[in-house]
Amino acid sequence: MTRPLAAGLLLLAALAGTALFAAAVAPLGWLDPLRIDVERVLAPPSRAHWFGTDGLGRDVLARTLHGGAASLGAAGLATALALSVGAALGALAGSAGRTGDALLSRTADAFHAFPPLIAALALLGAAAAPLTGLPAGSRVGLVVGLFYWPGPFRFVRAETRRLAASPLADAARAAGARRARVALLHLLPQALLPLLAPAPFVAGGAVLAEAGLGFLGVGIRPPAPSWGNLLADGFYFVESAWWIGLFPGAFLFLAVLGCFLAGEGLRRRAAPSQDI
Repeated sequence: MTRPLAAGLLLLAALAGTALFAAAVAPLGWLDPLRIDVERVLAPPSRAHWFGTDGLGRDVLARTLHGGAASLGAAGLATALALSVGAALGALAGSAGRTGDALLSRTADAFHAFPPLIAALALLGAAAAPLTGLPAGSRVGLVVGLFYWPGPFRFVRAETRRLAASPLADAARAAGARRARVALLHLLPQALLPLLAPAPFVAGGAVLAEAGLGFLGVGIRPPAPSWGNLLADGFYFVESAWWIGLFPGAFLFLAVLGCFLAGEGLRRRAAPSQDI
């Protein structure tokens, strides 16, 4: 395991572990993100509140850790959706004929042309009614994931096209299997390895997109914390209470850094000869 990969995975595991710990101890009265203390409004970092308090006296440490659980959960759902859709469509495109490949590839180009944050913002507004029954994190994760599948699609498509001329594919077609069956059951499992390389980068982009939606007020909304809406809170107190936005921003930075370190480590494992 390369050093960037190990460092990235360790960083992501630490962030996920602290979020799970906060969720586990909240019922015991510790790290409650919703507890209001009017006597400690905008209190700076101290022994009682390591990250200070916000405009309602809520503990910023508790809200940052619980916000990490919400943000990482939504980003994880978006990543899983993007990888699943990209892998399935990439396998179909790589094994389809020229017309099918061109249709799916142009569809991927069309999705890739839209900035994910702007597209997700528009979709959340246009499809608000059908999505209202879903939890906020799931709603954001599904919408963000819809615009991150073109990257995985291209990786799997390229690998599937290489495998389509292999003896395995020839044997499946000779046995009477249809193209879709050959693509999904025979070629896709062999083409999944290249999918590991872009997965952390997709996750990092999803974390940023979720935070951006929360900052704009269309993601996970208060009083439930997320890194995005915590940064929005900090924006209004940037001069008088710098700690409200600093610590969620630092955790967001560490999460994205962990994703990109893991992605760089996987890239080096896949192509060690390209290291400089």
